[in-house]
Amino acid sequence: MRLSIALALLIASGTSLLTHGATASERPLDCEALAHLKVAHTTIATAELIAPGAFKSPAPGGFPPGDFSKLPAFCRVAGSIHPTGDSDIRFELWLPVTGWNGKFVQTGNGGAAGSIVYGSLADPLARGYAVANTDTGHQGGGGDFGWAVGHPEKMTDYAYRAVHELTITGKAITAQGYGRAPKQSYWVGCSTGGRQGLKEAQRFPRDYDAIVAGAPASNWSPLMATSILIQRNLGPGGLGLDKLSLLREAAIAQCDALDGVQDRVITATAQCRFDPAILQCQDGATQHCLSASEVDAAKRIYRGVVAQDGKVLMPGPGPGSELQWAAYASPQFGIGSNYFRNVIAHDPNWKPASFDIDRDLALAEQADGGAAAAMDPDLSTFIAHGGKLITYHGTTDGLIPYGNSVNYYNSVVAKLGAKKTHQGVRFYVVPGMDHCAGGEGAFAIDWLGALESWVEKGRLDTLPATHPAPPAAPPAGPPGAPPRPGKVFTRPQCAYPEVATYQGTGDTADAASFHCRVP
Repeated sequence: MRLSIALALLIASGTSLLTHGATASERPLDCEALAHLKVAHTTIATAELIAPGAFKSPAPGGFPPGDFSKLPAFCRVAGSIHPTGDSDIRFELWLPVTGWNGKFVQTGNGGAAGSIVYGSLADPLARGYAVANTDTGHQGGGGDFGWAVGHPEKMTDYAYRAVHELTITGKAITAQGYGRAPKQSYWVGCSTGGRQGLKEAQRFPRDYDAIVAGAPASNWSPLMATSILIQRNLGPGGLGLDKLSLLREAAIAQCDALDGVQDRVITATAQCRFDPAILQCQDGATQHCLSASEVDAAKRIYRGVVAQDGKVLMPGPGPGSELQWAAYASPQFGIGSNYFRNVIAHDPNWKPASFDIDRDLALAEQADGGAAAAMDPDLSTFIAHGGKLITYHGTTDGLIPYGNSVNYYNSVVAKLGAKKTHQGVRFYVVPGMDHCAGGEGAFAIDWLGALESWVEKGRLDTLPATHPAPPAAPPAGPPGAPPRPGKVFTRPQCAYPEVATYQGTGDTADAASFHCRVP
């Protein structure tokens, strides 16, 4: 990458090189020169060349964990975007020095965000992408909304603006860096990153050519209520944390074989009618069983967020998800209580015990005004310009119930019709996958590769999925979501409403023994 004399003179003179309508320079920049670019309401703090395998994460131990040892040389651009006086949207943009594939991708966040997700940048960079990520405009823990107190603009940045601003800025810097605009722009994210991806398709439908939105935190206020519901029903007076494994094993024992294969994966979710009452203690027993109050607490969690009139505002988590419920009882990830305390109640002494579903959800919806929610089914503009959306959700996700994604997909079909939806949207329900990854099922799926195949080759076939061998030590990740030891096996990952169905003969560890069909 080299810098033209004319462009160098422009930089030296302080002339603004980039606005949100700028076109790419005909000649690419060298890495260090990117530090001097004048980008609309953006400060570039550094632009440095990183040697192959030399990057060390400033925030080690993140999720997903990043292996930076095999990365190629890249230009690391870091800075901040300031669309308002109270905005400080920090970002990183990594540009391959050689072998750029001509494409730009932005990766998503988790929880309340608050940091750059360095681990998410590694794989796209290794594939040749220019890749970007943002802290969404604040610094803090994944379950912390204390930063939002008195800062409504930062909440807007978190809800949607930070991602949109980095989309524009990231693509503009990439275009200047290589002398041409990206030929395709993709989004890849899960959890909050899934919500961010859906929000882009709904609110800024021309930002991206294609989007992967996994386990999206899309039904925002009811999801925060889900966190509170689970938190209130765990621990003293509710369901003991030591009973979660008991529930999970009982659910697997009852429903695993309904699909004709015993593999610890509940595939026939529609036929699974697990009732925690089968574990209620009998004849004075107190061990390896649930008390009556614990049974009731478990039922409340499985039921989901239900209004006084009986309307289900958020489905409950599915059988097999129980271990992950403990995350919401953790002080580090009581995200719903933290959100209501800081953003809705504006009361540092607010307690989850005072939460009233009808009253407080109405207050939350009024306060948010739909900014964070991503449930709009009208994807017509996104699809009309050729946009492709892959969304997926694991059935044993204990943090964001997969039923919400089923409901959203069905709402898109109802709005657009099956034919138009199929033109631009695919939804995958992944049996036995926990939150974004891990679990008993075949959860290792190349979602970005699937997106590339669909956009660039016009093909999106049944996806190969693997339950991998367990690592020597579980990687860092959300509480309750490390991969469990087990037999390596493969499955076809089918597009909803089809599911992988055993053909009756052949090795059950081999995807070739299964076919996709509607149950």
